[in-house]
Amino acid sequence: MKRMDKLIQEYIHDPYFTKEKYHDPSVCERCGVVFHDGIFEWINPPPANAEKFICPACRRIEDKYEGGVVYLKISPYLQKHKEEIFNQIKNVEEEEMRYRPLERIISIEEQDDEIVIKTTYEHLARRIGEAIHRAHKGDLKLSYPEGKKYVRVYWQREE
Repeated sequence: MKRMDKLIQEYIHDPYFTKEKYHDPSVCERCGVVFHDGIFEWINPPPANAEKFICPACRRIEDKYEGGVVYLKISPYLQKHKEEIFNQIKNVEEEEMRYRPLERIISIEEQDDEIVIKTTYEHLARRIGEAIHRAHKGDLKLSYPEGKKYVRVYWQREE
């Protein structure tokens, strides 16, 4: 008997992806990422016939519209390992950008008792949290607001 109670996945609207196709090839005039064969990729040098545009990541950065945020609780442990943790964050961003060029860090700020890292999309925020947790243990919590293409990542370690 066929089940009729399947959940239908609702389309999650992302205002930074337009419905129309980008010209193929196109190159972002800000960061240099190329849209080619239906994907964003780093091509150096970009094709000579590429049309100029502004990619979704650069538009998100300009608008400060994050798709993920990582909260690192400031503690004695974090203070002691801050340089190492920041190097990990940079390495994770570089690795992620190789395969997903639109995944970028928008900002890193110290606010009250935490360091707040805003990313363009949720994948990078999740990967940063998981990498820090793998290397330094502590407590990691991922929160995906229902129906949103967004993640909040919380990490802390006291000692």
